[in-house]
Amino acid sequence: MATTENTPLGDGGDTYSFSFPYLKTEDVRVELQEYDATQPAGDQIISRSSISAFTIPAGNPTQIIFDAIGADTVYQTAPDGNVRVRSVPGDYPVRVRIYRATAADATPATFFAGSAIRAQDLNDNFDQILYIMQEKENALISIQTGGIGDNVISTSAIQDDAVDATKLRDSASVDGNRAVTTNHIRDNAVTSAKLDTNIDIAGTLDVTGAATFDSTATFGSTATFNSTATFNSTATFGGDVTLNSTGALTLPDGVTGDRPTGVTGMIRFNTSLTQFEGYDGTDWRSVGGSATGAGGDAVFLETGNTVTTNYTLTANKNAVTAGPITINSGVTVTVPSGQSWVIV
Repeated sequence: MATTENTPLGDGGDTYSFSFPYLKTEDVRVELQEYDATQPAGDQIISRSSISAFTIPAGNPTQIIFDAIGADTVYQTAPDGNVRVRSVPGDYPVRVRIYRATAADATPATFFAGSAIRAQDLNDNFDQILYIMQEKENALISIQTGGIGDNVISTSAIQDDAVDATKLRDSASVDGNRAVTTNHIRDNAVTSAKLDTNIDIAGTLDVTGAATFDSTATFGSTATFNSTATFNSTATFGGDVTLNSTGALTLPDGVTGDRPTGVTGMIRFNTSLTQFEGYDGTDWRSVGGSATGAGGDAVFLETGNTVTTNYTLTANKNAVTAGPITINSGVTVTVPSGQSWVIV
């Protein structure tokens, strides 16, 4: 197989040599790649980028020198355009692919009737044919050995929706053959714009920064939030919840009429009654609360004086209320047998 490309690894410099012949400098192309040799053949190129900012010095036509660049990239550092040894942020080895792509739109020399035929012109025309055949041969060999030649399939050649779930391998027993492996996703590449509105987390979620959930959040295991967590809709936790903060947990609040359909264990703050309340499986009842007073003296325990909804004393519990008390029309307070409600 004829040599039509060289793939030296980045060494922190800007100059790299190649060994193949070519007709014109514009036939020499360069591509920088994040490369992982530990992966199966066909999965080793993590990402790639075509580079045109390089020169071939007249005094050394088998070298490329990268031009200066204005800012660092995944593959190069500014200002000299030096190729990184390892990519940032992916931390994969960077490979320099220098290859030949011979132009096939015109021959190097054109002959006219009665004109002289130079040996060099004939050689150039034949070399063009030879180089094109070598490049196509290498592309075919790549396909035969499991790869796809460069520029063989263009984006426009793939029919819309042609690649569906049935064409993506997902076998846990053949992990190396998965269609999209973890090493093919660059660090920080998956942003919120690439996530579905519905995310089901079956394992542990550890959030070190602020987390905002605008839709339903379901956690099948432990969830740890090391910073602010805001839930604008339903949040369901299948495991323990740990809040590593010296601040506070803000509960849902609203007037009595905002109470949701009660589910045992629910807790909220009732702004009508200015108290915390929880649903015990039967009714909403006050939670916590203690006496307060000026200067922090725990002296005064304030209670309401109007019963607005039906109420039944908890089984085996007595109640004490500071009177006077008004029971609204149609409202019933039930005191089970053997229990007492004392109004003082």
